[in-house]
Amino acid sequence: GVKAVVLNVTATNPTQSSFVSVYPSGTTRSSASNLNFTAGQTIPNLVIVPVVDGKVSFYNHAGTVDLIADITGYFTK
Repeated sequence: GVKAVVLNVTATNPTQSSFVSVYPSGTTRSSASNLNFTAGQTIPNLVIVPVVDGKVSFYNHAGTVDLIADITGYFTK
């Protein structure tokens, strides 16, 4: 019954300046970014994203990055 989740997404150890998009699983990713960062930076951002089949997807534009996603809440309606 979860329709969307509230995530605290943190990017850490990025090798290049980039951005991350969080979007519903199985859907086309929009051009919006949820988290922008530079190489070597650790930075968090709060994201609300719809859930499809219990999943969300993450996209990193360039380089590599470690992502930490903590669920802080959810919506059921």
